[in-house]
Amino acid sequence: MIRPASFGRRLWALVLDTLLDLLVLGALRALIGDGELVASFGCWYLIHHVGLVTEGGPLGHRLAGLRIVRAEDGERVGVAHAFAREFARLALSLPPLGMGFLWMLDQAEGRTWHDLIAGTTVVREVPERVHAEPSWAAAPPWREPPAAVEALEVEAAR
Repeated sequence: MIRPASFGRRLWALVLDTLLDLLVLGALRALIGDGELVASFGCWYLIHHVGLVTEGGPLGHRLAGLRIVRAEDGERVGVAHAFAREFARLALSLPPLGMGFLWMLDQAEGRTWHDLIAGTTVVREVPERVHAEPSWAAAPPWREPPAAVEALEVEAAR
């Protein structure tokens, strides 16, 4: 089942992605120093955000149960769409006080500026049930007494 992602869940995914970005930036700063920090973080950022969008989204989105897909058919996002989405996110959605993100509150499909530009949408991923419930979960023992207990209760009533 495909459902558009809510504003709250997308905000949570953004927080998770930002925390991960800061963690990696701190680790790179500790390892490299300030010399090549910008280039190293830039390479990691492209791999993290553009590369992982083609696999469904960056880690924060995936942990929040979200998947980034093409709007027209719900299929995986290609590299060109992912790069366009990330460029639009950084250049257009973020700078004007985050208005590109808040735009989704007025959209029926819940799409942001960068989603509209790149032709993507963010959906809530609901995992399909692979296994049926075990027999004891369908009829828990405390709901239905065993046949032996019922027989004892019937004899005691006579």
